[in-house]
Formats: sequence, C-alpha cells, structure tokens
Amino acid sequence: MSSSKKSKSAGKKASREAGDIKQGTIAKFMRKRTQLVGFETGLNKHTQYSIEFLDNAIDALESWWWRKKRKPRITDQLDPEIIKDIRKKLDGKTIDSIARSKKLEKDVRAGKEVEIPPRQKETLDERIKRFRKFLVPFRPLIRKNEPFAVLKLTEVHMPDLVALDDEEGFKVYEFTCFDNGIGMVPQDLEKFGIYLASSKSEKLRQTRGSQGFGAPSAFSDAQNTTGKPIFTVSKRMGAKMATVADFYTTTENTKDYVGGPKQMKLPFKHGTYVRLNYLNIQYRRGYADIYAEMASLLNSHVTIIFIDPYGEVHIYPRRVSKFPEEPKYAQPHPASIRIGEFQDLLRETKEKTVRSFLTRAFVRLSSNKAKDIIKAANVELGKRRLDKIKVSAAPRSLSKVQVELLYRAFSSEDYYAPPTDTVVPVGEEIFEQTIKMAYQPDFVTSVTRKPTSGKGLSFAIEVCIAYGGEIEPASSAPMVLWRFVNRVPKLRDNSDCATWKASTMVNWKNYKLKTFDNGIPRGPVMVFIHVCGAYVHVMFKGQSKQALAEDEVLLKEIKLALEEAGRKFRRYITRRETAKRKAKRAGILAMYADQFTHSLVTIANGYAGKEVYDAETLASKLRDAITGFETKEDVDETETDSKGSDLVSDVPLGEGEDSEGEQEEE
Repeated sequence: MSSSKKSKSAGKKASREAGDIKQGTIAKFMRKRTQLVGFETGLNKHTQYSIEFLDNAIDALESWWWRKKRKPRITDQLDPEIIKDIRKKLDGKTIDSIARSKKLEKDVRAGKEVEIPPRQKETLDERIKRFRKFLVPFRPLIRKNEPFAVLKLTEVHMPDLVALDDEEGFKVYEFTCFDNGIGMVPQDLEKFGIYLASSKSEKLRQTRGSQGFGAPSAFSDAQNTTGKPIFTVSKRMGAKMATVADFYTTTENTKDYVGGPKQMKLPFKHGTYVRLNYLNIQYRRGYADIYAEMASLLNSHVTIIFIDPYGEVHIYPRRVSKFPEEPKYAQPHPASIRIGEFQDLLRETKEKTVRSFLTRAFVRLSSNKAKDIIKAANVELGKRRLDKIKVSAAPRSLSKVQVELLYRAFSSEDYYAPPTDTVVPVGEEIFEQTIKMAYQPDFVTSVTRKPTSGKGLSFAIEVCIAYGGEIEPASSAPMVLWRFVNRVPKLRDNSDCATWKASTMVNWKNYKLKTFDNGIPRGPVMVFIHVCGAYVHVMFKGQSKQALAEDEVLLKEIKLALEEAGRKFRRYITRRETAKRKAKRAGILAMYADQFTHSLVTIANGYAGKEVYDAETLASKLRDAITGFETKEDVDETETDSKGSDLVSDVPLGEGEDSEGEQEEE
C-alpha cells in the first residue's frame, strides 16, 4: 500500500475515533451537585426549599404591585378578623404529620399491625381537585387582593420509597408554595425550572431574581430523591385562563410532561402554585419556621403563612400598606469592568460606532469622555505604528491589539461614582415599626446610611438594634445578629460573611453591651443588618448566596452604621441608669424623711417655745421635693453622652464587665 493511501486510511480512522472530552449541559452538571445551591441532606435542606420558593413568591408579588396601574385599596395593616377567619377554616384540616409518623414507626417496631394512610391519586384531575381545596381557607385574602404567600410542609408516607423503619431516618416531604403575585404566561411557565431561565441574567438590580438556579435545583433534588413529578399552576395578571402542568425536568434543559400543559379556569385571580416531594431527614423546629419569621420582618408589605409538619399555622400578617419602590436596573460602571467582560460587550453590542458603544453600554461615561478614551488609545497605537481607531468605526471591526489598548485607556480614566437610584432601602421608620410590632422591645433604633458604591455598583447599609421587652437573653451569637441581603434573611455561614466580621470589629463595650467571646453582643438584644443594592449580586461567595465577601468599603459602612445605632442605644442605657440612681437616692431620703422632719420640728419648736411647725406638713413637702432630685453629675453625664461624635465613637470608655464563661457560638 502506498504512503498516500496509508495516510488517508489513518485520517479516516482518526475521524471515526471519539474524543475523551464530551459536551454536557449545565442542567446535567447541577443535577448531581444540587448541594452547591444548598440542597444537601440535613435540617438546612428544609430551609433551602422555603428560601427558594418564598423568594420567588415575594418577587412575584412585588412585580404584580409595580405593574398594576390601579393599585388595590389595602388597609394600613392586615385585618385581624381575616386572620381569625383563616385559622378557623384551617382548624381540623392540618394534621401533626410528625406525630403520626412516629406512632407508625413505634407500632412497627412493636410488631403491631399498622394501617398506612391511603396514597393520593396522581392523575392531573386529582391534583387540580387538591389545588381547589387548598385555596378555600385563603379566599378572603384572594377576594381582597391582599398580597400573600403560603408555604406548607407535610411529612408523607411512601413505603415504596422509604420504609417506615428506615435506619437512616429519611422521610418523604410534600412541599407546597402559593402566591397571588403576577403569575407566569405559558411561555414563561414552559421555561420554569430549566437552568438559567433567569429574570436577572442580563442586567443587575435590587431584586431577588426569579427562576435562576434555585427552583431548578429544587426540582432536580425532588426528582432525584423521590422520582415524583412537579405539579404547577400559574395564571398571569389579566389572563382569563390558568396553565396547569405536571412535569419532569430533564438534563437536556427540556421538560417531560406527565400531564398538561392545560388551559383552564380556576378560582383565583393570578399567581403561582408549586407542589413537589423530596427526601430528607426528619423536620425539626428552628430552621424553616425561623426563616419564614425573619423574612416577614423586612418584607412587612406582604402576609406570609407557614404551615409546618406539626400542623401548626404560623401567620405573619402584613404590617405596612406601602410597597417598596421599584428598583432600577444598574448599568455596568467602568470601574466594575474587566477586560474579558469588555471584549464580550464589544462582540455582543448592537451599537454601530465605538463612541456610541462607550456612551450607551456604560453609566457615567459621556461623549467627551469617550473621545478622550479613543484619543488615548490612538496615542499608544501610533507609538506602535498600528492603525488608529476611528470614532465612527464599528466595534466588531477592531483588532485584538486595538481592543486591548482601548481597554487600557478605558480603565485608566477617572469616573463619577455610579448613580444611587438603583438602591431601595427599607427605611428607618418602617424598620423600627416592624421590629416594634414583632418583638415589643423597650428600646428600638434604626440607621439607614446614605448609598455608597463598590465594584462599580451602589449599595446601602441599614441596621436596627432592639433591646429588652419581650426579647429574652440569647444563648448564642446567631440568635442576636440577624443578617439580611436585599430583604432576604441569611441563616447559614454566619462567621464567613462580611456582615458578621464587621459586627465583631465594633467595640460593643463602648456602647455598654457585653459580648460573646467572638465579639457579638449578648443579652436581651437583637441586632439586624440589611445590605441592599445590585452590588450584593457580585459579592456573594457562592451559589447558595448565604455569605458576602469581605470588601473594605462594605466593612467600613456596616461598622459606621452599627456605631451610629450604638451611640443611640448608649444614650438610652445612660438615661435609664441615671433614672435608677436617682430613684435609689430618692428612696433612701424618702425612707428617713419622717424621722428627719420630726427631729427638725422638735428643735425648731423648742427654740421658739411654742408649736410653730407641723412635722407631717414638712415631711410631705420634703418627699415632694425628693422626687425631682437630680445631681449635677447626673446632668453632666446625660448631656455629655447625648452629644456623640464619629470621631470618638469607638474610643473605649473602660474595660467594664468581660464575657468570661460564655462560649463562642457561630
């Protein structure tokens, strides 16, 4: 065989051989790694389901409110009669599924004959019937257009999946979420649960985002652990028909429908309903229920209802009538752009000239600034004797060297800080009002810092300190410090978060607060920290979005906000201590008032030789004078402390009491 024929046959053989590298999808990758988003087996998994779907629900409620032209008339707070009505309708319909499960297990171990509750039929019609029954208790909220979200978690018995006497303690849970938010059109519902079908994939703004990695990962975990499909119902605001579907998501980013999608009329105006099953260890209080409670604090414009596996109904009613303003999308700021992103933007832009690309793709970049950037890049190109960039040149026509030098000039310029209208804080008044209604503290104060910027995006810090009242002394640091990011509570990875570290940097003894060994305040106190703005999306440490990366500007802003709130708290404590000292001195003087006046009157009358003064009258006048007793030291202490100053706010006032004996808990 000739050499040419041998080479041809070798080439054909090589072309037929498959390579070692295979192409996969993001869905296939994440299907096996749902723990990256927080769905690892454990008590936190119950919370993660609540996190993902409650975030989506509140996001949908806010979108409905912002897009509705004629806002519904709602009272300042949710009518207590409606709450009573809901509880009455739910009474007897919720069961303690945990107790039922434990009784079955006990009977099985004792060798008794057990009767397993009948399995629900899984046809589409039966699922729709269950959905109709689910809505009945919440019709008063639906009729009045009350913004609300319902989470329900029930332990169910599926012997074909998990035996009653399973040694590993796994249980099957049915998770349900419903909201009367904006709802989804059929096209969006078709993408619901497919990876990267996100509402925030192109631009950043201060929202939780909807249908990103969270819901698809939840669907994957549900299917992986139970093999059961996901049932959804959704109706768009203004639509006449709802879309019903029973489906599996696949690793090819598609859906395998078991039933539907089907268009039909159902008794609700708009919203989304999701029901699924997943496998996990037995539910315990202190996780998902705490998340629902904390989420209600900074989302007090909606009603949140959580029905736990014990059959307990937790209702957190709407406390304010005002919805937050709709945040604006944050355009890329030059300070936040790296060369790779710059190259991608150049390739993808629809602008016809380099100058229009620079001025329209970025915020705070004027036409004159664009000319200066191009001029600076051309100077470098001239030194290398390369073609210069024309202002009217098409972005895609630039060579690799031209792009690199353009970026160098682009990144070396000085720019104005990004606009702050992309930040929507809760506000001091609403923050304080919500915490007062929730915990009835003796003292509460909040601080909202002016928006600042980092990584080319604006953000703002809000803190609130509540003390005394119904707040019990905490046994651990996480029970004192509560972290929120864009109104979403963060309950995990405490010590790994920038908000936690900034809190430990504050000298709390300076504000008359004892601390745990890790530097977090202790006592009958709660500290809330809220970081808001599109900035936080680039600062999360992982896909689970539980911790913010440490940034110098972020740490400084949190520390300053806590110190300002701390000074207000110190003034309260100082006044209270002063009042106690006054009361103690007055009590001692009042105790001896009768004895003192009797002796004084005896001396005075004896000197006069007749009854001139009455002891009871003088004692009464003396006691009246004692109630207003105040020393110069008291006045000086209160007035000095009320002045406050950023310059001396963190200067130690003394060692005070230490925190010996307390264990660091994170």
